[in-house]
Amino acid sequence: MGAPCLALAATVSLAACSSFGGLTGNSPTPAPTSTASTTPAPASSNASFASRVTAFFSGDSGNLNSPTLQSAGGTPAEEIDCPTVEYRQGAATLAVNAPGAENTALSLRYQASFTQTARECILRGNNLTIKVGIQGRVVVGPAGVSGSINIPLRYALVREGLQPKTLWTKLFTVPVTIAENQNVPWLHIEEEMTVPRPSNDELEAYVVYVGFDPEGGAAAKPKPAAKPKVTHPR
Repeated sequence: MGAPCLALAATVSLAACSSFGGLTGNSPTPAPTSTASTTPAPASSNASFASRVTAFFSGDSGNLNSPTLQSAGGTPAEEIDCPTVEYRQGAATLAVNAPGAENTALSLRYQASFTQTARECILRGNNLTIKVGIQGRVVVGPAGVSGSINIPLRYALVREGLQPKTLWTKLFTVPVTIAENQNVPWLHIEEEMTVPRPSNDELEAYVVYVGFDPEGGAAAKPKPAAKPKVTHPR
């Protein structure tokens, strides 16, 4: 049986919800940022999470509502509180300058940011699956050029408390194609964030963090293979 609980959040600025935490359990607790508006809505059984999120982000929310939350067997399903999605403080924007240029406004190639989030929770036996949709925007700067870029995006599910613990984390590379002097929206959906089902009290401490992780993206790039040494005969 699956028990879905869909919640959608829209922001027009770099906002976050009210809980705190880092992308790793060992990170210090950051100061809170502003709260993003969240409107719960039951999931429609006639459309996938990805299609419903895409419709919501595009402003067509007509297929998001269902009269009664249903389980796979057609009976009313158990309602659960889905963890909030928050933007990691200090990682809510990504500014990339021209190579070798000083850190000035004129050297900015592009800046990526978040605009909207959506999430859905499904119970399957002893597991909890959290589906998250993220929409953002890339703004081209004065030094920007057309072409393809890769956005390093990290998700992390954290159990907050006196000793925060990271339960799930993954880095994604989101390709975006931009044209000169254009601002481009981007979208990423993660549907496989699955952890053992927690108790209701423990679930209240769960937070999904999203943030840009350029250092993690650089570390994920494969290093070129070392060239074999050539020995010249004497």
